Amino acid sequence: MPDRVVVRSPATIANLGPGFDCLGVALAWHNEIRVERDPGGELTVTAAGQGADDVPRDASNLTVRAIAAVLGEPRGIRVHCTNAIPFGRGFGSSAAAIVGGLVAARAFAPDAEVWDADTLVAAGAEMEGHADNVAPCVHGGAVVAAGRTIMPLGAPAGIEAVVCVAPMALATEAARRALPATIPLHEAAANAARAALLAASLALGDGSRLLAATEDVLHQPARFALMPGSGKIVAALRREGIAAFLAGAGPSVAALAPAGDLTGAEETVRRLAPDGWEVRRIPIDASGATVVEVA
Repeated sequence: MPDRVVVRSPATIANLGPGFDCLGVALAWHNEIRVERDPGGELTVTAAGQGADDVPRDASNLTVRAIAAVLGEPRGIRVHCTNAIPFGRGFGSSAAAIVGGLVAARAFAPDAEVWDADTLVAAGAEMEGHADNVAPCVHGGAVVAAGRTIMPLGAPAGIEAVVCVAPMALATEAARRALPATIPLHEAAANAARAALLAASLALGDGSRLLAATEDVLHQPARFALMPGSGKIVAALRREGIAAFLAGAGPSVAALAPAGDLTGAEETVRRLAPDGWEVRRIPIDASGATVVEVA
């Protein structure tokens, strides 16, 4: 059994426009979690980086809860979280914390072979409430999550992301409460068609139809009423031909672009981003959460 395990877990974007609660993609933007055995000691949690002051230092910590799901009561361990992914911005920080804890704990588990990718996704989704962030965090690349059925699509070689990170956080629960209870059948059908087109585009690495494939009328209009600044950015980018959408539940904005158009897409996002919004060009992460050190 190792004494120390270090795991990198990627940021993720869910929904991707029309793929509400069913499409997600992993980004090469990582948190790092270090877990060390401390026989006879108590649980110790420390943190650095993004949101470090807000990270719980007890068993309520998401990473610790994930470790406990694999190993039982989390005594005799030290956990250190180095966070690069900001909280509450739409980039799957909670999924990264959960999956990082699960993958680290698997390295210590006597029944490690039981914790295959499907089991990790199921356990993470149980904690998270849905799989659209957890699944790409485990598998890397783009993933379709249809309830408990998960279909990894791989990392599209010809597509990357440009993100516009909001300076303020928004709780996912608040964004979900803004959603309508019903939508017209024709709008649901159109959204399903575009989600299928987007999944095919990602699977094939074909960026030629991304603008059409990322159009959404199911969840974004209601959320834009809650975060009008995000809506204005998405609308402005789409008018410029950029396949932009809310990152997850927002308030940040993301866009997918063919590799050959990335420089122009990044320049357009930088030109239209409001003051205080951070713009990043980020490749798709192909590996998912990965053990980078065992000692």
